Amino acid sequence: MKHLLKGAAVVAIILIVSLAIHLFCNMHGIELDSTVTGTVSAICALLLYKGLIRNENNKGDQGGKK
Repeated sequence: MKHLLKGAAVVAIILIVSLAIHLFCNMHGIELDSTVTGTVSAICALLLYKGLIRNENNKGDQGGKK
């Protein structure tokens, strides 16, 4: 359940950041390519999620070692 909530939080953060970037660019007349924007958003979401999970995995690995 923790992974589902972390994934949902990452998606919400990426969507908010993407919305802010699109608003800024539209106000200044800059056109964004949807294919590139979608790809970059997906990669950023994966990296952010892996970073959140890495801390949890490291704690689990160290608990069993003496």
